Amino acid sequence: MFEMRRLSGCGKIPRMTQVGDAPSHAPGKPQKDLSIQALRGIAVLLMVAGHVIGDKASRGMNVADDSIWRYSYLLLEDIRMPLFTVISGFVYAYRPVQPGALREFFRAKGRRLLLPLLSVGVVLFGMQMAIPGTNAKPEPSEAWRIVVYGYDHLWFLLSIFIIFAVVAVLDTTAVTTTQRGWAISLAVSAVLFVVWRFPSTWNIFSINGAIRLLPFFLIGYGMHRYRLLDLRGVAAALAVAALAVLYVPRVGIVLAGWEFPTMVQRLLSLAIGVVGVVLLYSARTLISFRSLAWLGGFSFGIYLLHVFGASATRLALGRVGIESEIAVFAICMVAAVGLPILFQKLFGAWTPIRVGILGEKPVRTG
Repeated sequence: MFEMRRLSGCGKIPRMTQVGDAPSHAPGKPQKDLSIQALRGIAVLLMVAGHVIGDKASRGMNVADDSIWRYSYLLLEDIRMPLFTVISGFVYAYRPVQPGALREFFRAKGRRLLLPLLSVGVVLFGMQMAIPGTNAKPEPSEAWRIVVYGYDHLWFLLSIFIIFAVVAVLDTTAVTTTQRGWAISLAVSAVLFVVWRFPSTWNIFSINGAIRLLPFFLIGYGMHRYRLLDLRGVAAALAVAALAVLYVPRVGIVLAGWEFPTMVQRLLSLAIGVVGVVLLYSARTLISFRSLAWLGGFSFGIYLLHVFGASATRLALGRVGIESEIAVFAICMVAAVGLPILFQKLFGAWTPIRVGILGEKPVRTG
């Protein structure tokens, strides 16, 4: 998820600016935009809901593949992580990396993304091995996969690290410092999205995830840096109509098993994702609730830790005989979101947690 500086453990919302108030290259730390923080809140709720449900019958709530739960998961698949990635690109564009600063940039991103990949990945891997009733039972010999392929939901950390690396190089070589260069980069990434995936064995460092999400990061970058894709009036209405049309074949694929060539399905996925996130971005002022923005401030920690709250709660509900899918979903959602926030509030200032788990800078003293 992300250029999320000082989000974890951040319960108070500072004075907000409107998008475009501050120049992209303004020195110092940018003030947070209430509407973007609220979008983060929506993104984290969508992501958690997807993981609570599970991507297949053996995961999450263990619901059947022909249930309304699975259909809802699949129908939002093209929106969830693209929305997170658009926000990452938008926030990165506040302070794009400057020439000569690549080493420091990669050091900071390594701490922010790769350190939690290792620490949270090891804890999750160990708990799944040790605790009865978990959906996954990895073998100790598979531990290396944590850093090579990403483990469970942590694949995103590897993918977004690659994306940051690519965009940082584009910035420092002046490719994306013009709108024309940005547009060419976006077009190339969109073509790559449609035409190429590595075989699963060669999906090292979750590079396929980076291929899928790079166009969305660049879209978020362009939204902020070049003030693009903020639709109003007729343009917004046409985008809504386009999304409705695009969802017809998506619904057919999910509910009726329609089949299309692989590249056509990827093109459809890209189109739904782009139109969907652009519409959400354009409507951001309508959902600028401080409660959502407050939630968005904890989004990175929720992303990292939500599986622990959701899994523990699901197991506990099973033990006490609560089987209603609606009840399980609602209670697991509260736990998956609430427990990571509580964890950050209680321990987020303690350096081993702040740095080792959340990837934050240590708190300065004195």
